[in-house]
Amino acid sequence: MNASRAKRLARASLTAAFAAVMSPGVAFAQDAAPGPLDLSAPIRLEPSAQGGVGQPARPPSPYERPTYAQPATDDAVMGTAVTGAENAPVIGGMVEAETLGAINPDVAGVLNETEGGFGSAMWLGTRGGVIEHLLPQVPVTTASPAMRDLMRRLLLTGAEVPEGGEPGSLISLRAGLLSAMGDFVGVKSLLNAVPGRAGNPNLLRVEVDTRFLTGDVARACQLAHAYIQEQQSSYWQKAFIFCQALEGDSAKARFGMSLLEELGVEDQVFFKLVDALTRQGEAGFKTPVIDSLSDPTALHLALARVAKVQLPSDVIASNRPGVLRAIAISPNAAPELRLEAAERAEVAGALPVDALRQLYASISFSEDELKNPLTQAALRTGPMSRALLYRATLMQTVPSAQAEALHRALILARQGGRYASTARAFLPQLSRIPSRPELAWFAPEAIRAFLITGRHVEAGPWFELLKDVAGREPKMAAELASLMPVARLSGFEGAAEWNMENLHEWWVAVKDSEGARDKAAMLAATLEALGEYVPDSIWTDLIAGTSHTAMMSPYPSHWFLLSAASERGRVGETVLLSLVSLGDGGPARADPIVLHHVLRALRTIGLEREVRTMALEAVVAAGL
Repeated sequence: MNASRAKRLARASLTAAFAAVMSPGVAFAQDAAPGPLDLSAPIRLEPSAQGGVGQPARPPSPYERPTYAQPATDDAVMGTAVTGAENAPVIGGMVEAETLGAINPDVAGVLNETEGGFGSAMWLGTRGGVIEHLLPQVPVTTASPAMRDLMRRLLLTGAEVPEGGEPGSLISLRAGLLSAMGDFVGVKSLLNAVPGRAGNPNLLRVEVDTRFLTGDVARACQLAHAYIQEQQSSYWQKAFIFCQALEGDSAKARFGMSLLEELGVEDQVFFKLVDALTRQGEAGFKTPVIDSLSDPTALHLALARVAKVQLPSDVIASNRPGVLRAIAISPNAAPELRLEAAERAEVAGALPVDALRQLYASISFSEDELKNPLTQAALRTGPMSRALLYRATLMQTVPSAQAEALHRALILARQGGRYASTARAFLPQLSRIPSRPELAWFAPEAIRAFLITGRHVEAGPWFELLKDVAGREPKMAAELASLMPVARLSGFEGAAEWNMENLHEWWVAVKDSEGARDKAAMLAATLEALGEYVPDSIWTDLIAGTSHTAMMSPYPSHWFLLSAASERGRVGETVLLSLVSLGDGGPARADPIVLHHVLRALRTIGLEREVRTMALEAVVAAGL
């Protein structure tokens, strides 16, 4: 018997084995008969001392987002009206009556124009192949809140798509991108809007991974039980083996692992974790050590959590926000790892800022560290320094001491490229510090933090204090002048009178500071993209001493298509090209010329608010 025939027979045996060992006694809704899944209330599967299932639900983790109920059948999906034998999918606010068989799942969506969507015609005029080629390049790991907002709206908008693509491929890609972003609420909403999603194996896999990452192992196992006979890839076989081990069917899980190994499946971390799960409670059992897991999957993380196996330090090497969020809420990760993951997940928008605050507050520090937080924070780096300063701001009752700790945290965050995230995390303490004359030195930082978080009302008293002090102290006058463009870009009312005639005054105030020309170039580029006129004298002054460096620019096709798409009103294509052109670095790391081009294109299609937000992100990152 040759090797290939042996593998075919082994795979056939494996499939038959999986079908044979399914446990009819386990209370899954799908065991009786195939059909639509009831995914309404989440059920938690936790192995009992006897290895059983159906234990009482555990209390939700404070770091987990709430799960949302889903409809009981695929006909009752969100965004779909059912009348007799017809479905009427809601696409961008329009209702179209079609027979069920004629519905293209790629047009499904949950946002119309009144809810932030880009409209059912957002792909009108876009040539076939453009979406399929560019959508996989969307930078899901970007730290830009403005880009993330555009991305989410693009992926959740229901719209007609160009002809020629394989039906169901785009909706799978959209759901997968939302999952990679860590937008699990968006994933569930989109899945609910897809009629007959059980027939799309890619969508099923996105749903299972999403449930693994959010801790909803019970529903992931429901899907594995329901579709293992139809889905015969190693992904589904491994998921099914995990569920068997979780339900106490250790012998069947081990048998499945041996068959996978015979077929040449290489995933030693998976095998080690399943083995640990099946042997818990045995005499002499020792929890295994995972030395490396630099590219964890949703299944790896779910297995490690249930098996109570410590995650290795290199697990943080993953840059996927959804994975980082799962690590942040994992009790089987070291506090430093959870904190690093939480900060990065919050920056990417995958973790609520309240969860980051709770983690900051939960970190233990010595009495000496808490007594001297500013000194000790200088000796630490990264998340632990911010956690120490966060604890210090919670413990301090003297406003000046709170302001000092906050000032240090914001300065460190600016140096590490996490200013906006730190401002959001420390916002409750910042709001409690009074704007008194003796704290005028803190006014510029307080104003900047409030503006970047959109708290214009709280910025007002500090702005008035700074203006008052600036009339008497030249240094504070320069601070005020340097802040005015940021205030203007943010839409702050206190800066309404500032205009291009004041730009020269601003330049005089900052031109001798470090990196002044780079800051000025970024500011001038964003202002011109917003339709403001930057005097030639400013550009002329920027020539002197400017070093010419190579810039990372988009492909020429992207560059020219972006101009054409925006001028012709192709909204979806303009947004998609803008996101891809900015890349993971976003406005904060974009070259001024690239950013100017992108902002002008987005402004042309009417996204004025989004353009201003991106411009503000860019200039704050530049150090203004």
